[in-house]
Amino acid sequence: MPKSPTSKDPKSVDTAKAFTELEEIAVWFERGEKDLDQGLQKFERAMALAEALKKRLTEAENKIREIKKAHSPE
Repeated sequence: MPKSPTSKDPKSVDTAKAFTELEEIAVWFERGEKDLDQGLQKFERAMALAEALKKRLTEAENKIREIKKAHSPE
């Protein structure tokens, strides 16, 4: 399982790969797997991915606000 989407720099997050990995983790849990240690690792990874994606989304939202502000008549 790749470990890159937890970087401090939101721009370095590959959102498509992070969402795909998050989906794969969700499917694993939905199947009802019973390996507690693996489940804990996957949960921790999912939380890190969610945090990285949230940071990336916030950055994108801020950029959109900047663009709109720069192009709106005063």
